Amino acid sequence: MATLGERIKTLRKQKGLTLQTLAGDQLTKGMLSLIENNKANPSMESLAYIAEQLQVDQNELLESLPTHELRSLLEKIEKLYTKELLSDELIAKYKNIVKILKPYLEHLPFRYESARLFEIYGYCSYHSKQSGWEEVLKKAEEIYESLHMINQSADLHTFKAMMAFTEHRYKDALVLIQTSRKTLEERAGVLDPLKKLDFDYYESILYSAIGDGENAKRLMEEAIQYSKEHQVFYRIDALYRLAGFQAMLEEDTARKDYYISKLHLFADFTDDDEVSAFADAIEVHYLNSFAHDYQAALVLIDENLEKYPEDKIFMFTLEKGKALYGLGQFEEALTWLKKHELWEFLHHPYDLSLHYEKDAYMALIYLELGDKELAIKHATIAKDLIKPMPDFPYKTFILAAHKKVLA
Repeated sequence: MATLGERIKTLRKQKGLTLQTLAGDQLTKGMLSLIENNKANPSMESLAYIAEQLQVDQNELLESLPTHELRSLLEKIEKLYTKELLSDELIAKYKNIVKILKPYLEHLPFRYESARLFEIYGYCSYHSKQSGWEEVLKKAEEIYESLHMINQSADLHTFKAMMAFTEHRYKDALVLIQTSRKTLEERAGVLDPLKKLDFDYYESILYSAIGDGENAKRLMEEAIQYSKEHQVFYRIDALYRLAGFQAMLEEDTARKDYYISKLHLFADFTDDDEVSAFADAIEVHYLNSFAHDYQAALVLIDENLEKYPEDKIFMFTLEKGKALYGLGQFEEALTWLKKHELWEFLHHPYDLSLHYEKDAYMALIYLELGDKELAIKHATIAKDLIKPMPDFPYKTFILAAHKKVLA
């Protein structure tokens, strides 16, 4: 099958056009030569211009797949593609999707099904750390925008913002999400309810990530109220978790209890035990880090560890180590802290900061056990990790532990 560049060159020669003539005033002769020799890919805008110059349809240049084959391919990929918490298994699945789709990329026509395939390919190649995802997502965005598909464009905009978030560029991510929201609202007038909740959720996450709890709280509560008024419960459990955690940081016990109770009700309604476990994890964290009721924390931890594997709700191994430390059971606490591993896909400063406490607790335990060298080692690890994080209570605790160990 001829490549895109070969088809452009063949049609140009058939029509008796020189490189300069075909390039016209919108492309350079050099760029067109690179495209024809498969050393550069044209943007959708450039492709449309070349097709117009050659007086052919874009799909003729792309040598597009037959409609039934395109739809069959999309159906197959949609069954394989899932959006969930990243794991090694999910990344392996994404690599397989990239492998399946790659041979088709140059032959996709300018239509919705192709945009969706470009989108999925871009997401999968990004998360599996493969090159080329930026250009592919750009093609998806160009098709969606030309078809006036605002919701699909919104998904791509939020994805770009959250890429900055995963790189810990929290302020950049907030600016991106706010700019995208403004652009799409101006274009569409009123956002679809689900997309509005997406933007509310992501913006509240990013406000909290830069330490602006006031705006984070405002957006969370606006989104929750909007969900109630419109009977749309999309992202409601994530919003309850975030709001409950924010209330805990502000030491607003009544509001923390309210959102935890809402999470349990939602878990009962949806028959989702994991939501209930996350609610318990927030309560356990409160009991350990704020109320210092280690015995109550231990009871709730053990109830959950009986129901779930230790790595299912990864917070409980860390919290059990903290509770045992609080009860003076240092060697057993150390065993549980060593079991805990920082999940590599965590990026929010809340998550990172509380997980960085692990080394601070280990340092304090080694200090109690008389091993000053290991105490200093772990206290220094915790201090270095927490340094770029906002001034949450975890930072205060870690820096105090470091000071105590060095003293």
